[in-house]
Amino acid sequence: MHRDTKKAVLLAGLALLMWSTVATAFKLTLRYATPFQLLFVSVLTAAVVLNSVSFFKKKQTTVRMRAMSGALAVGILMPFAYYGILFVAYNRLPAQSAQIINFTWPVFMAAAAMLLKREPGDIRRIFFLVISLTGAFVVITRGHFTFGGAADLTGSFLALGSALLWTLFWMLQDRIDLPSTLRMGLYFTGAVVIMCAGALLGFDVIPVNKEAWFGGIYTGLFEMSLPFLVWQKALKTTRSVAVISNVIYLSPFLSLIYIRTLLQERIHISSLAGLILITAGLILQMYIRDRTD
Repeated sequence: MHRDTKKAVLLAGLALLMWSTVATAFKLTLRYATPFQLLFVSVLTAAVVLNSVSFFKKKQTTVRMRAMSGALAVGILMPFAYYGILFVAYNRLPAQSAQIINFTWPVFMAAAAMLLKREPGDIRRIFFLVISLTGAFVVITRGHFTFGGAADLTGSFLALGSALLWTLFWMLQDRIDLPSTLRMGLYFTGAVVIMCAGALLGFDVIPVNKEAWFGGIYTGLFEMSLPFLVWQKALKTTRSVAVISNVIYLSPFLSLIYIRTLLQERIHISSLAGLILITAGLILQMYIRDRTD
């Protein structure tokens, strides 16, 4: 393996380790905070980190006000709506269910890429994406294959909806012509503005206990900002994006270890089976895509 590729894999692995802890962090923090209190602290933390990194970068770029205002507006969708809905889902569901159902976002992104003709459509790819969605159905119904077996149907659909919102965000953000770190910083700044407006209007979004602040800061660092910066560095370093892109599929499996160890959740066989179906479907449809390209 080339030296640059090895460095990229190490960086991707570091991002993976950070992302794999956050499902547990969400659930622990939600014992002390409401979903929107967690959202306030985490997006504030991420905005500070990302904007600071962007400010201290030496690269000079021409920034248009239209692009900046567009990025601020996208903050309504992500992180405000995306994470707001996701945290409500985590508040209602076991951590294992919420994180696995949310992991359908690559499924929806692949489907959107085919619909928008950014990637070649293929009946075999569609079949494997359906396999992945079947895995989500297994998790939602806890292996009973009827919605009556769901732990919390509303929470399950919220987790699924967050995955759809991430796909919509992915389609929109490509249109904003800004450096990636500045763009992400503005997304989170837009969300902070919304949250501050909510606080001024009397909504209870600012936590008063230290546990909520600690968990929110951890989430802002290890879910929303630092892994993004490390992942971007990995993408710029590698000679093969495909090599490090596959690392992301390890994250939910590693996350289950933290969930079992720290949250003491018993991992249901339906959760593991559903995750395997989701991951297998995604990997197989990627294999077909790469052979078709």
